[in-house]
Amino acid sequence: MDAGRLDRALESPPVRARMHSSFQPWSLDAGHDPAKSSAPPAARRRLAVLLSGPKPPSWDTADRWLIQLRWGAIAGMIATTVAGRKLVPDLGLAPLIVGIAAIAAANVAWTFRVRRARRPDGGEPSAREPAQDHARAQLVGDVIANAWMLWFSGGLANPFAVFLAFHIALSGLLCPRRTTVLVGLLTLAAIAVLTYATPLPLDAAPLGGERIRRLGDLVSLTSLTLFLGFFVVVYAHRLEELRQQSQRNERLAMLGRMVGGMSHELSTPLATILLASKDLVDVARETGSEDAARMAETVAGEARRASDIIGLMRGQIRLDQRMEPLELTRFVRDLAKVELARLGYRGELAFDTPRPVQADVLRPALCQVLVNLLANAAEATADSAEQRIEVSVVERGDLCEIAVSDSGPGLNPDIAGRLGEPFQTTKMEQGGMGLGLYISSMMASRMNAVLRMESVETGGAKATLRLRLDGGTGPMDADLPGALKRSGAA
Repeated sequence: MDAGRLDRALESPPVRARMHSSFQPWSLDAGHDPAKSSAPPAARRRLAVLLSGPKPPSWDTADRWLIQLRWGAIAGMIATTVAGRKLVPDLGLAPLIVGIAAIAAANVAWTFRVRRARRPDGGEPSAREPAQDHARAQLVGDVIANAWMLWFSGGLANPFAVFLAFHIALSGLLCPRRTTVLVGLLTLAAIAVLTYATPLPLDAAPLGGERIRRLGDLVSLTSLTLFLGFFVVVYAHRLEELRQQSQRNERLAMLGRMVGGMSHELSTPLATILLASKDLVDVARETGSEDAARMAETVAGEARRASDIIGLMRGQIRLDQRMEPLELTRFVRDLAKVELARLGYRGELAFDTPRPVQADVLRPALCQVLVNLLANAAEATADSAEQRIEVSVVERGDLCEIAVSDSGPGLNPDIAGRLGEPFQTTKMEQGGMGLGLYISSMMASRMNAVLRMESVETGGAKATLRLRLDGGTGPMDADLPGALKRSGAA
């Protein structure tokens, strides 16, 4: 729906009559008056859900866990080295300090290397440096570093020698079979070499050799149990995420089949409606009926929009649906007025549009996202004592933020983590299908935009669409909360 069609729709008597009866009182102030809000003044737990945009990187499955576990191991090495020096005065510190420093430096290097291996847009690792190669190299380095530390601290007589088996368990959980075999063979070689290491001089220790051995066994086995327990819990959580993702993919596949069949069945009647409405426009103008011509143009525009939506959902972007320059401020204001009038919204509508904003957008996708967000806002405020919707268009550097805020009850914590998934709704009895936000997130992805939903602390919800003014790609979530996830709440 372009700006010209919106203007003509606004001037039509039926729409104009609905607007005069629905949009009272008008308020064009930029702020939200807490005194007018029906929401309780008490602060609420802020919920924020990222529906589209840069996803959390998948490399954390193996690489980040290894890096985090290694920092824990470094802390343990420092603690045991300090304690070992006090318990065994003859323990040599120099090679152990060198080993700990080398492990810490390698961990810092791995952190930066793994991050550089990701695509600039925050996606999957590149094909040249897959994540499993990083994990394999890290595990091999860990076995060698562990063997170094054990060689200078008693060899296999050191109670912490049991941690050599920990690397085999890690590789079995995180890496392919070939990597596990490699780590296992390297561990066996390290064990063979460590049999020649010089034992610790425990007999000269103040506490006595036997007591130190028992203490070392207790500490090492406890540490190993904690490490393995933590890792198994985290990995089980990851498996649960993968299971949920598999279920999500099944629903998406079902939805794809439904959209494919629907688009096939609707393409012919939509084309017929479009052609007939264009002919009706010509006939109406020939007979001098401008009102009928405007209504026919509206029918033609809606038929074309329906065709565009179906095509976008199927991933088909026609040549006339490429990115195009658009004055967003006027477009959003006009669309909000017409769409809320069509929905019968009778509350207060406010705009925060400081100045005109020009951007390159995919117009059909942007239109559908805004229509869905406005429909959600109107429905959310239907039962509120004070109905208010605020629409803002703000330019922030090379980005533009389009926000739709309402005075409704806010996000439902029970389904906040599943927002944006198909068939997720609390309004099934009212006929809701749970596809509005899913379609919006899909359309936002087509525009390389970021779409997020959040609860406002003073009450209500806010949907924000962030897109680049030049229509390009690149990171746009620098100021998003660090805990914000694709399928979680912050």
